[in-house]
Amino acid sequence: MSKKTSWVHGATGIKKYPWTTQRTVDLGTGKVSHSFLVIPESPCPLLGRDLLTKMGAQIHFEPEGPKITDSQNRPISILTVTLEDEYRLHQEQKPPDQEIDSWLQRFPEAWAETGGLGLAKHRPAIFVEVKPGTDPVRVRQYPMPLEAREGITPHIHRLLDQGVLRACHSSWNTPLLPVRKPNSTDYRPVQDLREVNKRVMDIHPTVPNPYTLLSALHPEKQWYTVLDLKDAFFSLPLAPKSQGLFAFQWTDPERGINGQLTWTRLPQGFKNSPTLFDEALDEDLGEYRRQHPEITLLQYVDDLLIAARSPETCVQGTEDLSKTLGELGYQASATKAQICKSEVTYLGYLLKGGQRWLTKARKETILHIPRPQSTRQVREFLGSAGFCRLWIPGFAELAKPLYQATKERQPFNWTEEAELAFQQIKTALLSAPALGLPDVSKPFHLYVDESKGVAKAVLTQYLGPWQRPVAYLSKKLDSVAAGWPPCLWIIAATALMVRDADKLIMGQELRVITPHAIEGVLQQPPDRWMSNARLTHYQGLLLNPLRITFLPPTSLNPASLLPNPDLDAPFHECTEILAQVHGVREDLQDCPLPDTELIWFTDGSSYVHQGQRYAGAAITSETEVIWVEPLPPGTSAQRAELIPLTQALTLGAEKKLTVYTDSRYAFATAHIHGAIYRERGLLTAEGKEIKNKQEILALLTALWKPKKLAIVHCPGHQKPTTPIARGNFLADQTSRSIAKAPSQLLALQLPDPGPRNLPCFPDYTEQDREWMDTLPLKQVKNGWRTDINDQTILPEKLGRQVLEHIHRTTHLGARRMIDLIRHAKFRIRHIAELASDVTTNCKACQLNNACPQTQTAAGIRCRGTRPGIYWEIDFTEIKPGKYGYQYLLVFVDTFSGWTEAFPTKRETAQVVAKKILEEILPRYGFPVQIGSDNGPAFVAKPYRKFTRKFGPDYENCTRQDLRRRLIHSSRETGS
Repeated sequence: MSKKTSWVHGATGIKKYPWTTQRTVDLGTGKVSHSFLVIPESPCPLLGRDLLTKMGAQIHFEPEGPKITDSQNRPISILTVTLEDEYRLHQEQKPPDQEIDSWLQRFPEAWAETGGLGLAKHRPAIFVEVKPGTDPVRVRQYPMPLEAREGITPHIHRLLDQGVLRACHSSWNTPLLPVRKPNSTDYRPVQDLREVNKRVMDIHPTVPNPYTLLSALHPEKQWYTVLDLKDAFFSLPLAPKSQGLFAFQWTDPERGINGQLTWTRLPQGFKNSPTLFDEALDEDLGEYRRQHPEITLLQYVDDLLIAARSPETCVQGTEDLSKTLGELGYQASATKAQICKSEVTYLGYLLKGGQRWLTKARKETILHIPRPQSTRQVREFLGSAGFCRLWIPGFAELAKPLYQATKERQPFNWTEEAELAFQQIKTALLSAPALGLPDVSKPFHLYVDESKGVAKAVLTQYLGPWQRPVAYLSKKLDSVAAGWPPCLWIIAATALMVRDADKLIMGQELRVITPHAIEGVLQQPPDRWMSNARLTHYQGLLLNPLRITFLPPTSLNPASLLPNPDLDAPFHECTEILAQVHGVREDLQDCPLPDTELIWFTDGSSYVHQGQRYAGAAITSETEVIWVEPLPPGTSAQRAELIPLTQALTLGAEKKLTVYTDSRYAFATAHIHGAIYRERGLLTAEGKEIKNKQEILALLTALWKPKKLAIVHCPGHQKPTTPIARGNFLADQTSRSIAKAPSQLLALQLPDPGPRNLPCFPDYTEQDREWMDTLPLKQVKNGWRTDINDQTILPEKLGRQVLEHIHRTTHLGARRMIDLIRHAKFRIRHIAELASDVTTNCKACQLNNACPQTQTAAGIRCRGTRPGIYWEIDFTEIKPGKYGYQYLLVFVDTFSGWTEAFPTKRETAQVVAKKILEEILPRYGFPVQIGSDNGPAFVAKPYRKFTRKFGPDYENCTRQDLRRRLIHSSRETGS
């Protein structure tokens, strides 16, 4: 990126964007040097006037659509690829295999070049299931350049001749897109099936994970064959009833076609095609696997890999596989075949000598990614680099600043740390090592370390006397584990790394080396840091002597890439360290001090009385009150417990103090959570800011004030028969009694209401004078007029100012201000409207006063005479929603009170009508009446049309109590 920037004025405003440096660009008509303006928010690449000038572009508007050509009338097109696929542009074209001709002659049915289009002979036609209630989707065909249409026409003709396409009439239609192939002038047809995919039932994807697929390869099998099936999805037939879903519009005067075409085979772009084909091919090749146990066959959708120990075995296995594919009806591509090689490329990896490498094209793609200018570009870089994370030691630690830059709800900020991480990841790719293929017949070694909240590990296996790396693993610790002491961080790090390693080692023996003795800590765990569920998970995962063995540390830990200079003596004892960091203050006791000077009891009370929450706090001894204070209305119970405990520690400064509290929240905050907050920050387990932050900080600070301290938990609400129960009872009663007392109020500085005297002469408008002419006036003094009741008539403009001054000072309501004006012997035109307008537009009143509820006339709701004839219906919102269901449609039978509730994704009239037709009518018959609260879903045209057609009376209810009753009834049923 260069330092040059430009302001861009778009639909969303004006923003500054940077330029790239001068780069060599291949325009197809020649190479030029050009600088691009980088606009990440642009939905598609735009060609500016400067680049169009260099291309000599000419735009022709024709009936078939716009046509863009260069100065020599040659068509111009643009290829757009994702960062993940850009490496394909850098791949070098492999020279043709001279031996492929013999394979084509011996097995003509197995190759697409000699056998034509394949058709699986033993597979039934595939039926595609549409989601219930789905309407057909119709998307018009996009305008297509003439050059692109001519480019895909031969492919359409070929597919029509092969029977893959046929003419049809369908209510479904999606557009066809011509995509230009890289480094060629040829086009291929690609159908935009996104809208169809949204309306088709999902199936569980069973396609293998390429992250773990190569773990099934044995390192000693170093002869490979790679086959790529040609037009693989077209090998599976599509059921006739499902073919109409994938129709598209096509016009071809040459063949007399002007209508729709659809697919008779499994189409590309359909979301379930990879899973359906992968399962079908895997089942068909099952017999081949059983007949060749000495060969490893890997399948990733339509990419096949054979691995054998010797070239002879590999050749024999390839011959048998070619014969099997031909018999089954599948054809491979001869141009992409890699037959019996010691070095092949498979799934973007280079396989050679029992090791896997990153291909040069993959590295080049990531190294050419420019510095990100937005959060989205950072995510794209992390996605591309994350594919190579097995080759980058400590990737999670390196990428930590980049992940910080992707956080939402904050402006994009590219810091120096992010730039350093960006360059370090690129540098690490340049020196990416070769990784050994996992050998499941040998034990694995896992070296684990933790640094800066990131778990790091190196998975290795012995190759003779040396250890060869299999994978570099790294992952950030969760926010809960980040709040533990350092000796527990390594437990969480080990668990994370063992889980990731299990994906590669297939459950084989694993030997773990860590810098801490975590096995002993897990067998005698700390009692206050981990939850029982997490502890049980760690023990079940790591304490498995049949599979996992913990070894002593070594002098060189590959996970940290730093030698350990002092292994003769342990740095520390983990159990002692955990015992020391269990709380904020080391001498804090949870039992009474034997030499205590003061014994106090604290309690906070918070309760609701007549719709108002009252709160109070108290500190007492066994017999007398030490401190008591009412708390502001609305104070929560937890906050009310923290305040008196903090006050007791402040009053007991430099004393030996024993404090009793019946609050588990306050007790745990002082003894347990304080140390966690100190390590993790004031965050919850989900990483969100804790409640009562200020009170907790004050309590943690006050813990250090007493000379000696014990905070003891005692049961609450006990009979006062013991000294502890009597002290706690006194504190509880005192805090409850003081809660209703007036709390301290802060004095507010009221604004200046303005001048107190009327001006010398009035400024009546023409409207004021016309209005006064209709009134019986008494006298005129200095231009001021008074009526027969001695009320001075104010101009309407001055009257508004007087009302605003009164309301700004007192915030009285409209009626009260009118009374004040009347008692002050003033009269204002339109005073009611002015007073109402002033109070309504007051921001302070809107924030503090309850919103006025419009009073409506009470309706008459009839009760049914038998079940199922009279229903009341309403929507309520589900919080939090799951799986897209955010609303609950509730039906209540007014005769029996029976409730029917259905979760829905939308609050629309179509949903209401559908549920009545599918759920109510089949079970209860036609209702006589249906009542609602006049919501949008019940007054829309579809629902009104439904009620008119099927007969039930349509009624609206505006009473709020009916809505609350429906929601309350539905919640009581557990719906």
